Amino acid sequence: MQSSARVMAALNSFGDIVLKETKIEHPYLGKLSSNAYVSALGNVIETLSIHLTQSEINALKKKLQLTTKNFNEPQYLQTACELSVCAYFAEKFSQGFKYEDKVNPPKDVDCSVYHDYAKYNIEVKCATFSDDEKLKSEDCFRMSAIGRMEEYPDLIEKLSDVFSTSPSGKPLKVYKHKDNNLKDFLISAHEKFSDEVYCDIVNILWVCCDDPMDMTKWTGYLTGLNGLFTSDSFVDRNLYSKVDVVVLSNLYHRHAKYQTKKNLENYWSVDSSFNIMFCNPGRLSNKEIAIKKFYEIVPNFCKEVMDYDAPDPLKLSAFVVHELKGKGLYYFD
Repeated sequence: MQSSARVMAALNSFGDIVLKETKIEHPYLGKLSSNAYVSALGNVIETLSIHLTQSEINALKKKLQLTTKNFNEPQYLQTACELSVCAYFAEKFSQGFKYEDKVNPPKDVDCSVYHDYAKYNIEVKCATFSDDEKLKSEDCFRMSAIGRMEEYPDLIEKLSDVFSTSPSGKPLKVYKHKDNNLKDFLISAHEKFSDEVYCDIVNILWVCCDDPMDMTKWTGYLTGLNGLFTSDSFVDRNLYSKVDVVVLSNLYHRHAKYQTKKNLENYWSVDSSFNIMFCNPGRLSNKEIAIKKFYEIVPNFCKEVMDYDAPDPLKLSAFVVHELKGKGLYYFD
């Protein structure tokens, strides 16, 4: 069965929506797609189906770009990550799940869920990595930093001079810092959460990241030099004080160009993803009991990474390489 028919069958299963035909050139759901990937999307949509209105169904169809002529990859990946997270909570806590909950009208979060006398409001964000992908394809030396360093620009300038005169003739190029992206995510999420503060309502920003080194960098944006969750944050922490918890997940990595990642399975599954969490020390209320419950309902490697014997900035990537991939556990390709 062609991919277009498989997608249409999956979507038809949760309502009266009738899709004419998925464009066969769709790079994720078209003729070169994986049966398992498309089938999993069908399961995701079926799980969410009872929670969606017809207008939400129509909006979802557009965001998945099933019939669009000009494919927008970042938009698709953002949608795929949102659906992965929403489906996880809808399946696990169907009775307490709400899609696109307006917790601070007219703004809404991607989903919310009631569980064990607590409510969790969840906003999903996904950075774009087109510049990184372009840089990876260039014949050059590449460099990046974990956290902000005052001397970093000067160091780059000096090293660029050295590499420009090296026998290889290859230039030194720098990966763009994404801490401003995370700052924007935090502020945007903050504005979507209610001003009311209750100990049993937890506001979560779920950030979808790329490979282990990328996740290491995002960890640094929170906890490294001038990190957003440190006392010397480069921006006023009151701007995102309504965010209680940040989840860093590799869902972006699992979706992006999934056909090239031969060791991965269950691309849409939060259970199969690599997740770590960080409590905002500047949150408006402690919420310790409700936050602890959230750590229990979302699979994560917080304790394992924290306890791993490696230098702090590289704990995460070292843990993935030696403790997971080294033992045949492929959370990343």
